[in-house]
Amino acid sequence: MSPALSESRLRLLKESLEASKIPFRSEVRLSILSSFKIGGICPILVEPESSEQVLEVLSISKKMELPWKILGGGSNLLISDHPDNFVTLRLSGKFKEFDSLGGGAFQIGAATNTTPTFRQISRAGFTGAEFLSTIPGWTGGAVIQNAGCYGGELFDLIRNVEFLRNGEVLKRKPSEVEHGYRFTEFLNRKDSIILGIEILLKEGDLEEIEESLKEKRERRNSSQPENKKSAGSVFKNPKIFKEDGKEIKAWELIDQAGLRGVVKGGAQISSEHCNFIVNLGTATASDVNYLIELVLDKVFQQSGVLLKREIEYFGDIS
Repeated sequence: MSPALSESRLRLLKESLEASKIPFRSEVRLSILSSFKIGGICPILVEPESSEQVLEVLSISKKMELPWKILGGGSNLLISDHPDNFVTLRLSGKFKEFDSLGGGAFQIGAATNTTPTFRQISRAGFTGAEFLSTIPGWTGGAVIQNAGCYGGELFDLIRNVEFLRNGEVLKRKPSEVEHGYRFTEFLNRKDSIILGIEILLKEGDLEEIEESLKEKRERRNSSQPENKKSAGSVFKNPKIFKEDGKEIKAWELIDQAGLRGVVKGGAQISSEHCNFIVNLGTATASDVNYLIELVLDKVFQQSGVLLKREIEYFGDIS
């Protein structure tokens, strides 16, 4: 584990941020920003409100040789118990907004909450994005993961992606961005920050849209642990098929390995849906990581399938 940021460097960083009028907070417990409700205290949380402020933060960090990480909605994330060796960035301001561009096109900031944003867009009479109203988190994270469910994926709707890379704001079409099932190039390129997207939808019948929203919401609620703190599905489905042509799900392999309900510290492989790990109230990132490694090992021993994590790690996890 890398050493924590020194008090002297933090003091200089704060002075630079104040001079540039960039909002920040000190000593923030990141668990409150995570759907898992897991995560330690970060020494500084910087909340830039524009592309110019993001560029300025990165410039300051580079000059001071300070590592940084970008934190979004925290819904598909396991945050370190000790996130104190880097600067945490979290977009704010205009990044929390979305606007209609007309003709079914929308500009959506990376820090918008996916569930209310896409529900509102759907209820404005546009169809195709109803599935996104069931996915928690922020739009930026949804882009990085190419979030999807019920046969839909975000990149099916995107007209372009705006992001920052190497000190430059770029705009790319989906065809210019490597992406696939629960994957984009942004997962591997940690030097990129998603700023926003444009999507294009078709007009639809309001009654049919409302019925679609209801059906997907009920389907989501019935298939996930109820009122439990989690980060959603932990593992990707392995894209392996049974003799009858049906896809083998990650939860089936975990269940067959006898891991349903297994507990480590304050974390549990859910007894309701075993591709979820839930926080029973006192879970640490270390507890969750132990269960993830256990699943990887036992499922491989049982079936020969090496599952891949869907949730991302934020900071050093051990």
